[in-house]
Amino acid sequence: MTKLLSKKRLVLLAAGLVVAAGLATFAAGYGQRLIEPNQQPPAAAAPSAPSAPGFTEFIQPQPGFALSYPAAWARLPSPDPQVPLLASNRAGFSMQARVLSLQTAIGPAQLDAVQQFTDRVVKSNSSVKVLVGPQKINLGGLPGYFYFYTFTDPSTGQPGAHSHFFLFKGTTMIALVFQAVPADTFQAGSGTFDQITASFRSF
Repeated sequence: MTKLLSKKRLVLLAAGLVVAAGLATFAAGYGQRLIEPNQQPPAAAAPSAPSAPGFTEFIQPQPGFALSYPAAWARLPSPDPQVPLLASNRAGFSMQARVLSLQTAIGPAQLDAVQQFTDRVVKSNSSVKVLVGPQKINLGGLPGYFYFYTFTDPSTGQPGAHSHFFLFKGTTMIALVFQAVPADTFQAGSGTFDQITASFRSF
C-alpha cells in the first residue's frame, strides 16, 4: 500500500501550489466566465489541420497536449498568456484551456494533496453550486479532478454551467473548462463537449 503523505507535507504542498498558480487571479474570475454571454465571436478562421471531419486540432507543444474542437467554432484572441486556447460558437457554448506552472510535480499519489486547491478555484465565485465532484479522473493519461457546477455571473446575472477538468502533468496543471450560458442549455452542448474531451491527448 502506498504510504500516505504526512499532514505537514500536504500543507506544504498545497501552499506551494497556491503560490505558484496565483490564487488571487482565479478569485478575480477564472473558472467563472469565459466570454461575455452577449459577446458575438468573430468569424471562425479556416481550419489548418482538422483531426476529424468537422474538427480542428489544437496543439500546445509545451507542456505537450492536443485536442480537437469544432471547426465551426471561433477561436478567440486570449488576453491571458496562460490561456492558449479560447473558443466559442454563437449558441452560447465555449471552452478554454489554461496552462499553469507549479512548484511541485503532481501525480496520482499527490492528488489528495491538491483537492483543497482545486476546490478553492471552483468555489471562488460564491454563487457556485457543485453538482458533481470532485471526482478523480484520468484523461489522456493524465491524473486529475473533474467538477460540474452551476454559477451566476456577478456582472451580468446570467446563469451558467461549467464542466471543469484539472489535469496534472509533472509540474504543470492543465485546466479545461466547458461553458454553457444559460445553464439549462448545457445538455444540448454536452455531446460536443464530450467529443472535445475524448480527443484530448498528452505527448
